[in-house]
Amino acid sequence: MDKNIIYLGSSESMSNIEDKSISLIVTSPPYNINVKYGNKVVNRKIVESKSTKYKDNLQESEYRALLRRVFDECKRVLKDDGSIWINIKNRYINGKILTPYWIEDFFDDMYLKIVIIWNFDWGGSTNTRFAPRYEYVFWFTKHKSNYIFNLDDVKVPALNYRPDRYKSQFKNPSDVWRIPMVSGNFEERTGHPAQFPEKLIERIVKVASNEGDIVLDPFMGSGTTAVVAKKLNRYFIGYEIVEEYVKMAEERLALLKEKDTYKQLEIKFWEELANE
Repeated sequence: MDKNIIYLGSSESMSNIEDKSISLIVTSPPYNINVKYGNKVVNRKIVESKSTKYKDNLQESEYRALLRRVFDECKRVLKDDGSIWINIKNRYINGKILTPYWIEDFFDDMYLKIVIIWNFDWGGSTNTRFAPRYEYVFWFTKHKSNYIFNLDDVKVPALNYRPDRYKSQFKNPSDVWRIPMVSGNFEERTGHPAQFPEKLIERIVKVASNEGDIVLDPFMGSGTTAVVAKKLNRYFIGYEIVEEYVKMAEERLALLKEKDTYKQLEIKFWEELANE
């Protein structure tokens, strides 16, 4: 089975991947909100066009059938102690909010451990409702109690730490994660219209996999999951149907390799200098 690869194609059939070979699946499926991505719109008019355009306007039944096929494949390739993390958000359709809790129907044979609220500091604006500033991350495990959960790797500083009361100044993160969205001045920013931040994926990869494990993203997009997996000494496999996004991800990975090579050369230089 190939590793560290992004396939140009649909993840509805992942015949390249063996049964029970993946430790962690983390992804963000298409929103299906009938928006033409890649365009900048001001006052309902397109003022700038960039990147690949695609319009996610499947019929709702077709959209959910697509996700079911993908997630059935995900469950097939997932190890018994593995887990699936899905980033998804509310949709505003025909004047009302549609929450994403219907996604639980695809995982009635797994265990929903928690629903993370990803809170961010900027986004779309509206004059008819409060501005939305959060999305969900659903965490499912295959086994009730036997699953990878490296809590010590993701603990955060405790603001109210008291050495007379607590053993450590670090605590378990809550189920509300305040992580900024990727803005235009972020180093990791690409031309992808719906890129999620490396910090969000980093916490998931750290807590739900070990070094040397394989991380799968069936909707790879700009390659954030692959980049984070590589940084954290995991393998990755991804699927993406837009060729431009596959190239985008490969460019990010190539840049990561270039930076790592430069770092190793710098370390070698200083070591040799110290030994003179």
